[in-house]
Amino acid sequence: MYTRARHEKCVAEHCRQRGITAFLPLYQVQRRWKERPAKVLLPLFPSYVFVRIALHDRLHILGLPGIVSLVSFNNVPAVVPEQQIECLQRAITLGRAEPHVYLHSGRQVRVTAGPLVGLEGIVVEIKNRVHVIVSFEWMARSVAVSLDAADVETLR
Repeated sequence: MYTRARHEKCVAEHCRQRGITAFLPLYQVQRRWKERPAKVLLPLFPSYVFVRIALHDRLHILGLPGIVSLVSFNNVPAVVPEQQIECLQRAITLGRAEPHVYLHSGRQVRVTAGPLVGLEGIVVEIKNRVHVIVSFEWMARSVAVSLDAADVETLR
């Protein structure tokens, strides 16, 4: 679902309090406040929270504070494949996910080893490290996941 700006955490909490399965992927970043470094958790996809609901419950969820709308195309709610959510959850748990500029083209790869086996995306090499860019086309957003070059195979 799409939320008001900077309301992702409170929307996810409201969902959990009402028994709605919600997933808010967060990543850690270091910021400086008042001359001190501070670690902050920020949403990987600003203004988006993933929820699992029955279609007939969508009106119930739209009444929660901070929610703007359900992401829909042609009045049909968007469905994110379960495999993409599971891979994203694993990457978040490992602390290997961070936002990345959405890419339209590049080398397609599939992860062949480690906890992210089966994840598909676009590979980018940055300073001797390999990042697999996983794109969520329906949101026009991407996430970078750090991997070893030996753990991916080229598709196409």
